Amino acid sequence: MQIPIRNTVLSVAYEPDNGYSVVDILFVHGLGGHPRKTWTSYRKQLEIQEIPTTTDQSNKKRRRNVLSRVSNHLYRNSSKGAPESEPKINHVTSEEARDADPNTVFWPVELLSRECPNSRILMFGYDSKVTKYSTGAISENSIFSHAKDLLFSLCRERTLHRPLICVAHSLGGIIVKEMLSRSSSSTESEYQNIIESIAAVIFLGTPHRGSVDIAATGELVRSLVSGLGIATTPVILDSLGLKNTELERAQEDFSRLWQSYDFKVKTFQEGLSLAKLGRKVVPEYSSLIGNDREHAETLQADHVQMCRYSGKEDPKYRKGQCNKAFLQSLWFPGINSRYDGLENPAAQTCQWLFEHESFQDWLTSRSREKHQGLLWLKGKPGSGKSTLMKEAFRRATLRQAKASSSEQTAAFFFNGKGNELEHSVAGLFRSLLYQLLHKDLSSLNSFREYWNEKFNREAGLTSDPPSWTEAELKTAFESVIMRQAGRKISVFIDAVDECDSNRVRDITYFWRKITKSAYAARIDLNVCLSSRHFPSVTISDCSEIIMEQCNSRDIATYLSQRFEVGPASQEVQWQSLKDKIMEMSAGVFLWVVLVVDDLLQSWDEGRSVAYLTNRVERIPQGLEKLFSQMFSNLSNEMSEITIKLFQWATLSTKPLRLHEWHHIIGFIQKPTPASLTEWRASDYFTATDD
Repeated sequence: MQIPIRNTVLSVAYEPDNGYSVVDILFVHGLGGHPRKTWTSYRKQLEIQEIPTTTDQSNKKRRRNVLSRVSNHLYRNSSKGAPESEPKINHVTSEEARDADPNTVFWPVELLSRECPNSRILMFGYDSKVTKYSTGAISENSIFSHAKDLLFSLCRERTLHRPLICVAHSLGGIIVKEMLSRSSSSTESEYQNIIESIAAVIFLGTPHRGSVDIAATGELVRSLVSGLGIATTPVILDSLGLKNTELERAQEDFSRLWQSYDFKVKTFQEGLSLAKLGRKVVPEYSSLIGNDREHAETLQADHVQMCRYSGKEDPKYRKGQCNKAFLQSLWFPGINSRYDGLENPAAQTCQWLFEHESFQDWLTSRSREKHQGLLWLKGKPGSGKSTLMKEAFRRATLRQAKASSSEQTAAFFFNGKGNELEHSVAGLFRSLLYQLLHKDLSSLNSFREYWNEKFNREAGLTSDPPSWTEAELKTAFESVIMRQAGRKISVFIDAVDECDSNRVRDITYFWRKITKSAYAARIDLNVCLSSRHFPSVTISDCSEIIMEQCNSRDIATYLSQRFEVGPASQEVQWQSLKDKIMEMSAGVFLWVVLVVDDLLQSWDEGRSVAYLTNRVERIPQGLEKLFSQMFSNLSNEMSEITIKLFQWATLSTKPLRLHEWHHIIGFIQKPTPASLTEWRASDYFTATDD
């Protein structure tokens, strides 16, 4: 008997026979999906056998996956008594749930319910088809309307305070994120209880930043059938546009909620192209949340099959623990913190780099004998090197996602103010290996064997997991690169000068050596370094781009955008001011930003353009002198506080978190609070991170 799961409502697919559940596990399908079919696979012929009963399975040793580990943790920490009340809804018993077609596997019930027997499994269905090949109107609800429906359904159908785990495929992930956002912003306690109860969210191929391919497919189908009078869902199609404002808002809201409520998040990406498209439906950059706490893994399946598992030994369902352990040994907190902390470039800037002849030669492997894959971007402090490197890496990642070839990209942004691994050679190679190997299963499997040997060799020496030496990491990276015949690899390394002292020469020599080796082996390895001019290191056959010789167009664009404040009658005076700033900047973008902020504040206070021009002439050139002047202009009270802030920032043994600054700012004031209670009652108390 088929499990009675309806198409467009919240259905209970499984719950314990005793009616007592410690966790709700919610499944939300994706674009064109179905609350049952999305999660159903044909069983492999050798595996078609009688489904074990509850009694049979109780004597078998179960291996736990991510859902079972979370639910078991919740079970151990839940109360022993039954809940006071249980909503009266239509549901099926465990026996009914498992009495399905023996040739198919509806894994949330057949597999998951046996690993999480004390869970209640919910399936949410909604109308998400791109077209309906039938007459009559179809729903034009947006994904955000579906999220509202899901929130209301959950509030009706669940017990308050019961932990909730969400498993979402494709578009379903956006619905889950929006549902949680609506729960958080609600003024009603029963709706707020959803976000308060969330324990984990698992994303399977979710287009967090929109998916051009999904939307384009929908548009193609709509254009083909519109002449036949067949209805489509334009709101959903439009909502899936790349960088859509609503999707970006949902992403920002989710990141904020993740930080505030500290639930678990797991990301799975599709590893294979969809045959009909010839590429992945959701490109890698889109299926990543982009948070340094995110541990994304790739499933060797296309977008449709990544959520269908044929049995308990299906590699997609039982993702290898060794691969996880190996990748986990490379990951470290703060692995992306410098990259994430960089501002995006100003509009209409950075284009000069991508038009520069040396960059074009490097990017396209043109005149390769001259540079042999190595490019070095040099510039003064504050000239915009890191911002430019972030944009270059972003564009390379986009190009990789859209390319039909198996191009690889990776980047590391040294952070001299970060933790030890953020500015060390070991951190550099751990990050690069983590990025490359989680996308390359063949290399990953090879290094998994090496990791197993290392683990077994060191297992009796310490209770900690094996750690990597710098030499091992370098050897591993070289081996990965030399396996990449026929594949283009682009690596971006920012702020080489912020690496551990006296290591700049070692790093640059290493990259010169490996790019030359790759060139000799006909491997298309391109490495782009960035640094200040000092310490000065000379290497052979390396193209260089000097920032301050090339970024004048970007500075002029930035000045035009910021100075769109004066009347047209004063255009000549404003142009003279911009020319003066350009002349004094010497290509240092940060100097321009600070000076413009100061001038615009004076303009807002009623100063004339002539005053601003005279003011610029009195501002010292160079960042150090500018910083000194800014500090000397502070009041006595502010200068004292500023010195204390600098002391905390520079002398702390680790980077300070936002909540730690709450206390610091409160206790460096005068008079100093005598207690936490007095601090909370003072004007300097900071209640939230917002």
